[in-house]
Amino acid sequence: MKIWYQSASAYRYEPVWDDYGQTLESQCRRILHPETGLHVTGIAEMIRDIENWRSFQYFQNVQTLNAMRQAEREGYDAFVVGCTLDVGVAEGRSLVDIPIVGISENAYHLAMTLGRMFAVVTSSSAFCEVYGEQAVRYGVASRMLPGPYIVEASEEEIATSLANPGPLLEHFVAQCERAVRDGASVIVPGPAFLATLAHRAGLTHVLGAPVLDTISAAVKCAEMMASLYKIGITPSRRIGAYARPDQAHLDSSLARLSKQFRIG
Repeated sequence: MKIWYQSASAYRYEPVWDDYGQTLESQCRRILHPETGLHVTGIAEMIRDIENWRSFQYFQNVQTLNAMRQAEREGYDAFVVGCTLDVGVAEGRSLVDIPIVGISENAYHLAMTLGRMFAVVTSSSAFCEVYGEQAVRYGVASRMLPGPYIVEASEEEIATSLANPGPLLEHFVAQCERAVRDGASVIVPGPAFLATLAHRAGLTHVLGAPVLDTISAAVKCAEMMASLYKIGITPSRRIGAYARPDQAHLDSSLARLSKQFRIG
């Protein structure tokens, strides 16, 4: 079995992301079966602070969808969308056959098995809006404390401070404590850079509330979904959001769309 983890960073494309990407790899491997293969990569064209710009998200998503097709062609058994915007998760499930795991969707549902209420501690107000919309879409809004609980920092600032987090980690812990005092029994770090920050610091609980390692949880879920896929458990294909076109229609449609998009 092998799993593709798609980061929203520019890991493997820009050296500034090397420490973050290598941390991601070790973070994922520690939870996987020793025989499970893993490929962690970022995207070639990373738009900074993309959570602020819906239009850019639309175009950047194509890179993730192309990666899903590449992963399936190369024999990967599951694909993890490691961007907490869950870019292309629904679209990917109708595009490829292998299981697609969204890091946020998985984290919210797991959080509800660990406690009654969860809170997302994030790095910008734009993320708060996105996560609130996700909670409604995933049917978990009644279990999410809206906050907001914000550690003001760019994704690049977080990723480049892993070795020496200093005040950034202190601010993160302070927001976690605030969320717990407001009633949160589980902390979900988002974006994924914050989950890696907590992992590097060895932070697993705050005031008794678990700080969810969303990255490890996502790859472990992908490993499980790949096993379930092998015994015939797949997304619904006939109706609903994950309905998949027949191969001829898929091929002809992608050929037409490739005139406007770079489809891999």
